[in-house]
Amino acid sequence: MTSRVVYVFPISHRFRLPFHERLRRVLEKDGVEYTVCYSAPFGENLKKKDTVDISWGHKVSLLKLWKGALLQLAFWDILSSDLVIIQQENRLLVNYVCQLLSMLRLKRVAYFGHGRNFQAGNTNSIGERWKKFWATKVNWWFAYTDETKDFISKLGFPEARITVFNNAVDTNELQQHARSISSDQLQMLRSELGLCGKNVGVYVGGLYREKRIAFLIDALDKIRASIPDFEFIFVGGGPDLSLARAAAETRPWVKITGPKFDREKVALMLLAKVFLMPGLVGLAVLDAYSMGLPVFTTDYPYHSPEIAYVIPGATGAITQPWGSADAYAAAVIDALRRDDELVRMSSNCREQATKFTMDEMVSRFSRGVVQALNG
Repeated sequence: MTSRVVYVFPISHRFRLPFHERLRRVLEKDGVEYTVCYSAPFGENLKKKDTVDISWGHKVSLLKLWKGALLQLAFWDILSSDLVIIQQENRLLVNYVCQLLSMLRLKRVAYFGHGRNFQAGNTNSIGERWKKFWATKVNWWFAYTDETKDFISKLGFPEARITVFNNAVDTNELQQHARSISSDQLQMLRSELGLCGKNVGVYVGGLYREKRIAFLIDALDKIRASIPDFEFIFVGGGPDLSLARAAAETRPWVKITGPKFDREKVALMLLAKVFLMPGLVGLAVLDAYSMGLPVFTTDYPYHSPEIAYVIPGATGAITQPWGSADAYAAAVIDALRRDDELVRMSSNCREQATKFTMDEMVSRFSRGVVQALNG
């Protein structure tokens, strides 16, 4: 008899589509029907332009309620499934319906998440205490990293029911794109952007407050003052895109492309030597590694779990203190002045990319789904 698993989430991000596609195919071989339930993008996600529809998924209405609470009308998908996977967010009201069903032993429910809010200013806030309370009210956990597993297990949740999947993007696809781009095509792109120097940096991702775009612009000026041919490319969209555009108006060496994906994104990264992201670091680190780009960030206290993938001195730098643009710029300047160091770091980045792949993530996740169904 076929088991049915549904993953319920509010927004379908483009970068997750390969994961869902592959997971569906792998689980089908185990006699498991996998589907997803999501809603139309809203708010900042519309500005980022990084969402996508899933042809075989179920798109449902989403009600925006008081103080940011969201209610997805996913009740039929939930009731008709053998396992429901939900995202660990306090504002998702459908989660509480699922967890109450789990506590009554009427439904198997799994959490997908970080364990805690890595961007929370106060780890003992009401919101964080509420999240901890509900963190153990599920049957299974899909944890981003070992750090998440340690956090959840310390709350009393059994380690045997935690699957660490090591969050990843499709680095193989990115590398395939890279191999398909010729040096002539890259030279044409350089000309189109008006790049003249050999020292190019790049930022790829959403542009919003936690990414510290104003700080980055300050640091770019300091780098340019020491490296006269330094140029920079902003790739992405979001509410702080206006900051980057304003900077470019008075700095012809700063280029703005807006959101780019797949092969176009890869081509832009191939023009660079370093990947700069002084604010919140997440999955973008694997985009950088797949292109052999060292990642330069700060010890910002609100990074996502993927900050664990950055190895200072080997695959980039995490500068201190996180409020110092001088310290951040100095690390980048030092690297750009030492070609041998950049070559060494680039090699380390490519090696690190092989450790966190989409195939490995899907393999771990699918094993966890089967265990959760049978456990």
